[in-house]
Amino acid sequence: MTVKAPPSDLNQNTQPRVPDLLSRPVTLIPEIIHSSLIVKILNLVLAQALKDEELEFLENQQVSVEISDLKLKFALGLRNQQLVAKTWRTGDDLNLSGVLYDFMLLASRQEDSDTLFFHRRLKMEGSTDLGLEVKNLLDGMDTDTVRFHKHIDVALRHGIKVFEHIFK
Repeated sequence: MTVKAPPSDLNQNTQPRVPDLLSRPVTLIPEIIHSSLIVKILNLVLAQALKDEELEFLENQQVSVEISDLKLKFALGLRNQQLVAKTWRTGDDLNLSGVLYDFMLLASRQEDSDTLFFHRRLKMEGSTDLGLEVKNLLDGMDTDTVRFHKHIDVALRHGIKVFEHIFK
């Protein structure tokens, strides 16, 4: 007798994942370095959104992100209209987790955030209000205000195809 997994588990198991061997080097780098580097990049890419105070809801909040298959954890907050690196914690104001592939789909807008969260491919735990703010920001952000968005879009689209071909 064969037992079938529920649809949400089936979706998660069919997603391409970074193999453990390739994620091991990431674990050798301290998390604060991950956070600092990612925050520097985000400050550059989201400069206009920061200037327009679109990320104001992050003031006095901490969001932690875990990309489970990459073994990457980082945390950030907002201070003086700049994103700042924080130390990742399980019980932060908001914890987001998922695999790299699903974050790539979200960032490229090839998959709707509602679908990713509803099917639990991306998980959100913590403050419901903060989670909704983050989700609305992701859904509503005008990509034309994102610095280097055309280059990022091209890189993500090609990266997703390569990722699917190599890791599926």
